[in-house]
Amino acid sequence: MTADPRGRPPVAPWWWWPPAGGVLFALAYPPLDVLPLAILGLWPFLAFLDRNPVIRPRTGFVGGYLFGLAHFGALLYWIAGLSGFSAMAVPAYVASVLILALNGGLTGLAVAYGRGRGVPVAVAFPLAWTAVEWLRSFGDLGFTWAVAGDALASYPLLIQSAELGGVWLLTLWLTALSAALYRLLRPLPGTRRKRVAAIAIALAGAFPAYGGWRISDLESRIGDWPTLRAAAIQPNVPQEVKWDPAFVDETYRRLGSLTLAAAESAPDLVVWPESAVPGYLRYDPRARALVTGLSRQIGVPIFTGTNDADTLDGRSGADAADFRVYNAAYLVSGDSILPGRYAKRRLVPVAERVPFLPGQLSGFFERLSAWTGQFAPGSGWTTWKVDGQGFGALICYESVFPASSRALVRNGADFLLNITNDAWFGRTAAPYQHASHLALRAVENRVSFLRSANTGISGWVDPIGRYRARTGLYVPGLVVAELPLSGIETPYTRWGPWVPMASLLALVVLWLVGPRRRG
Repeated sequence: MTADPRGRPPVAPWWWWPPAGGVLFALAYPPLDVLPLAILGLWPFLAFLDRNPVIRPRTGFVGGYLFGLAHFGALLYWIAGLSGFSAMAVPAYVASVLILALNGGLTGLAVAYGRGRGVPVAVAFPLAWTAVEWLRSFGDLGFTWAVAGDALASYPLLIQSAELGGVWLLTLWLTALSAALYRLLRPLPGTRRKRVAAIAIALAGAFPAYGGWRISDLESRIGDWPTLRAAAIQPNVPQEVKWDPAFVDETYRRLGSLTLAAAESAPDLVVWPESAVPGYLRYDPRARALVTGLSRQIGVPIFTGTNDADTLDGRSGADAADFRVYNAAYLVSGDSILPGRYAKRRLVPVAERVPFLPGQLSGFFERLSAWTGQFAPGSGWTTWKVDGQGFGALICYESVFPASSRALVRNGADFLLNITNDAWFGRTAAPYQHASHLALRAVENRVSFLRSANTGISGWVDPIGRYRARTGLYVPGLVVAELPLSGIETPYTRWGPWVPMASLLALVVLWLVGPRRRG
């Protein structure tokens, strides 16, 4: 290294390795899906943690944090693009990246700490990464968008093991394979290369082999499963006019014409997207009459997203502040709104709910934009039945949380819906990243998924995790799906996130009793 002539200390070259790897790793996700980078993108981070002498935990944290800043900064650039809707978009992007970068920081901290206690980097890295990813699914700011296993979503052959341990098992496999190949190509003194090669070969072959066998097995049986025909409507209502009173008639015209077209295929259920009703279905006589009348006309129940509100205890309901507002969904059949409401439980931080703050303080942020922090979280996992088959719905980005789909299936859902409004995102990577999660959720619980998105991507995924049909962006669309109902209870559905829990436990045990050697 050459000293800076102006007297500043030089930046060691290895500090550039983690952020370079973070950018490469981001390219492995949809819509680019550069699969080799899911392996190679982690190597610069591993090389940083693998330097001699043994790095301190603080250094491991900083290096991992730099990886996270670059990775999430590149992957989630589209959050800043929402500035046309909210003054909070750019601050939300910066805050999101700063918080999510802790995924890399805490992983680097854990690996460096373990290395100082003799735990090999290639062993600690996948365990720490998997545990940290799971931990960031909790709390007001929980966000499991872009976990490592998501990079495999477009490859059905590689994701079948998700039924055993969820996306967390995919993350563990991917990071373990990357670490094993890295160690094979860059051995340490004393590394038993034949053993490492055997481990790498076993890892590389295990998931594709299981995937090939499982796909063949399920395909041989899928024709015997019962099915339910459902139609997803994509009305393509631009976000800038979605809540404009002057556009209400056109919104209902688009929903109505597509619903009548769907009725020609004799579906058992018609699905409208998130907030399809431009108002409050329960409180707006016109909206209620239109939706129930359309359901009665086609003789098919309609599932729709809508705003909803409950009057607060002790309030008269005379003022808007007397209500608790929800992002909700109802099933409408014939002349009535059927019992049961699902209110979105996982609200988008800032956009739908200002985290941490009580209502009086959050009101300041709500006044910054009409699109900021207006909803209360729902409770319970509501399911309905159509033709004797149970179903539940995930609203918007709830589809990225494995626990939400699992909860609905455990509550009686035989198939699942995802209703969303991705009109916010424009023609960015976000709609592709968002839609890709359904493949993983379908495999985790072996259920079919039907997706109705306002401006796309709408489509459906079979229990093998394959998109069988999908629309383009920003076009009116209609998807009719013959949804297979597998009736399979997977190990993941039964046992939940046992993989990250076991990873965390194993990491702690290794810290306590691991071999006392370096590297």
